[in-house]
Amino acid sequence: MVSSPGADTNAERRSVVPQSLLAGDLPEFWREVASRIERNGDAWRGTVRLSGYSPTSVRTLTTLIGRPGRKTVDLALLEKELIRLGVSKDLPGALAALGAPVSPMPAARRAERSRVERGRLAAKAQADTWPEQWASDWVDEIIRAGLLARRGEDEALLLVHQVRQILDALDDLTDSTFSRVDLAAEVLGSAHALDDGTLLERATARALAYRQGGSDLARADPWSSIGGHRSLISGAALTWHLPVTSDHSLAQAVAICDELSIPFVVTQMALDSAGLGFVSGSDVLLVENPRVLEHAVQIRSSQSMICGNGNPSMTVRGLVDRLIGDGAVVRYHGDFDAAGIEICERMRARGVRPWRMAAGDYLDALEGARAAGVRLPIDPTPCGPTPWDPDLQDVFNEHRLVVHEERLLQQIVTR
Repeated sequence: MVSSPGADTNAERRSVVPQSLLAGDLPEFWREVASRIERNGDAWRGTVRLSGYSPTSVRTLTTLIGRPGRKTVDLALLEKELIRLGVSKDLPGALAALGAPVSPMPAARRAERSRVERGRLAAKAQADTWPEQWASDWVDEIIRAGLLARRGEDEALLLVHQVRQILDALDDLTDSTFSRVDLAAEVLGSAHALDDGTLLERATARALAYRQGGSDLARADPWSSIGGHRSLISGAALTWHLPVTSDHSLAQAVAICDELSIPFVVTQMALDSAGLGFVSGSDVLLVENPRVLEHAVQIRSSQSMICGNGNPSMTVRGLVDRLIGDGAVVRYHGDFDAAGIEICERMRARGVRPWRMAAGDYLDALEGARAAGVRLPIDPTPCGPTPWDPDLQDVFNEHRLVVHEERLLQQIVTR
């Protein structure tokens, strides 16, 4: 086979390697040298002890570098002799020719760590120029939270700069309420830059929490505390037979929807503007999936119901809080999977009562599927604690079979 000009294959490189350098346990020595260079970098030229190698190999190496009888090999001298022999133009290249190539991955990892560290240091330095005393604590927190992971200097500086832009823009606001979408579009040019969960939103929310006197984001939404909303109509709550008081301004609209068998849609705007007053002692069922509420509407169930549509939105959570605050009893039912059980626990922490979400209910659902010859999907994720029924965690994690609400429509809608 004729090689193309400039080809540099291992076979061609090996053709200039003296066979004496591959005899005995010398291949092990070359691998050790390659390993040392991988750890210390391509430019490293230290010494390697020859303990553990055969006398023949020791003699070959020490004679090669002109220092017979030595117990160590100076890699700078070894590189010089390997170049002289024509093995390669440098030590890493010679090691490749000797069958022990230096992996580029450790060096790449070191370079990446160095790049990210420069990003962290740049972010710290930039935050140190802020007038707020909490700025250094804030930047340390976003680093611990991983918000600067895999981000170099330019990206880290941009994040800190954009958070500063948002904070300064908030200082200039005169309205008591504002749209985060408008703020992001006006200041940053992207209407979605402050959407929930984005890197910038998370970093800014932590800065707002510090500005409001602490870093604990679990206690309150720092955006809501300053009147910032993402959207007053997205994330609306689908409801059925909502138990509003008869004198409420929306009571007639709810009654018309009930009469026409149409779900009543509650937006954040409705909660903020009209409020909602509820009949004390009412029983309301919060479900995870739209099909459950749809079925309740179709059969004109008398059960008051709210659909969380998966992970409950801020509007759904706010509606639930108002119901409980007005003395209503809110129950929750969701999918028997890790995510549905986790939602159940979070809603329980808000005062919602898990309903038919116990270990016995889960086992009954599994038996029903088995009897019907239905093969249920498997959840790869274990569920977390289920304090309302500790046995559910153990039973679910034992089986890991998923039971969606849609399989249990009759049991859920008909008490």
